[in-house]
Amino acid sequence: MSFNLDVGTRWVPRDAPIGSEIASIRLNVPNDSRAALNCFYEASPPTTFSMPASTAMALGVPVQGQRFADRVLRTNIDGIGAIVTVGPPFTGTANNSFTPDDNKLTIPYKGTMRTDTGFAARVANFRGTLQLIKTGPIPAGEYDLNRELFHGLTNDKGKVMDFSVRGKIRQAQCKLLGNPVSADPVRFADHTLADFTGPGPVGTEVAFNIRLSDCDDDSTAPTAFAHIELDGTNGSSVVDADQGVFSLGTGSTADGFGVQIMHGDGRPLPLQKAVGVKRLNVGETLLDFKARYFQLEPKEKVKAGLAKASLKFTISYK
Repeated sequence: MSFNLDVGTRWVPRDAPIGSEIASIRLNVPNDSRAALNCFYEASPPTTFSMPASTAMALGVPVQGQRFADRVLRTNIDGIGAIVTVGPPFTGTANNSFTPDDNKLTIPYKGTMRTDTGFAARVANFRGTLQLIKTGPIPAGEYDLNRELFHGLTNDKGKVMDFSVRGKIRQAQCKLLGNPVSADPVRFADHTLADFTGPGPVGTEVAFNIRLSDCDDDSTAPTAFAHIELDGTNGSSVVDADQGVFSLGTGSTADGFGVQIMHGDGRPLPLQKAVGVKRLNVGETLLDFKARYFQLEPKEKVKAGLAKASLKFTISYK
């Protein structure tokens, strides 16, 4: 019996951490010949069903939220692995079923019928769960997934089944073309010293955006969030990372205040770490931000003059 699963096109955010789950698919897969295998209890030799891997294992993958990270199967695509969890009749939950010898329900698997019953453990559809896992860097491009993952043997008949997976794997990402910042530099209105009354926000917020172009993702259910990581440059340094506040930089003659950057909805945008901003739109995605002056010193220490501040940014897709 051959079981062939088509997973369709699956998208992977370009910068998803190693160990991330790409997809989790409930399995109820018929075999190609629509055949059935009926297994009956025997005491000696015991009736066993083994499902060894047909491919190498991907060792040392830090699979998120998984106890069986040592059971990731390699596929034919670098950076993509699979975990297969078996369902009935291999879970030991019924008398006419196989109980896993090591209490693990993942491939590789070996189970034994342990209860004397006249009912067969019937194998016709393969039931369980398949998880696709990111196991390492994935080269750019579209890839055809096509690999036999495991096969099945009984103690009396030898090989009785094989299980293969196929589909396409694509990465979700965008491009930065030209100067993607809508206002570079972002220009604030002029202020007088009277506007600086005490530490905290000063003046009106100024909106701007970063344009992500040629965005590629699932058009019906996008998988990737654009993340941004900001840090000071050109003499500007981080003052309060959690509140998105950074200092004036090279070329400034003013003093006593800095700049605060925020999400488009006005929430402070933390600095020096990747922060999720927006789920990708296919084609073009605009990341909206705001900025304003932020007083750092008492009003008597604020000095008038030219104010310049700079941040550098890195965009990632997770």
